[in-house]
Amino acid sequence: MAKKFSEEDKLKGLLWSDRHCCVCDTPCGLDIEIAHIDPKGGEDFDNAIPVCYKHHAQIGRYNKEHPRGNKYRIIELKKRREQIYEKYTRHLVPPLLFYLTPRMGDPRHSQFRLPRVGFAIHNLGSFHPARFKVNIRVFLGSEELKPMVSSRRLYYSNDIIWNLNAGHVFYGNFGIPRKCGERKEDLIIEVKVTAIDQYDRQHELLPQCYKYVRDKHYWLPEPTSFDELKRHMNQ
Repeated sequence: MAKKFSEEDKLKGLLWSDRHCCVCDTPCGLDIEIAHIDPKGGEDFDNAIPVCYKHHAQIGRYNKEHPRGNKYRIIELKKRREQIYEKYTRHLVPPLLFYLTPRMGDPRHSQFRLPRVGFAIHNLGSFHPARFKVNIRVFLGSEELKPMVSSRRLYYSNDIIWNLNAGHVFYGNFGIPRKCGERKEDLIIEVKVTAIDQYDRQHELLPQCYKYVRDKHYWLPEPTSFDELKRHMNQ
């Protein structure tokens, strides 16, 4: 007998899909079911997919002895499900702008010098409050360092949810290892923000890197991740 998903997970799937089938994107209303992607995969939420009656039947129906067409593969169903979830929840996430800055807020404020790093984050939306997590990675040359030197590191390692109301700006600063200011290798900080909508779905923003220009005390934005930059460092 197939195990059942929890009521909490069922509700989450219905809200995230807006009661649309995660295969054909048809609005189902009451005629929707929470199916198992993998019949042997258990009842955890990652194995659940909201579908219409037609596609609930088709997910598990495929004759390997007389194959015609292409069956629904597990990875395909999960990717398609995420497309549908994103389509019906992305409007719940306000636009967020996070960047490193040599100053905190008022341009008359004195510049931060290493090992302090200033930053600002804006909720550019006019309605939705923002909840999000921040992950900071610090690289000196090709070596990844522990980013924080105090108990406040929890704020920058995806451990604490930040709150920012619509139209508000938050300015702050954090500390990095002292050797970042003493040595001459390239100093790069990668920032990754994960927004959380009102239905508790997480939306990962693309990582952004900042390279420190030592003689100007300025953070130069790089339009990519550190892993991508590293691939080309020795070329």
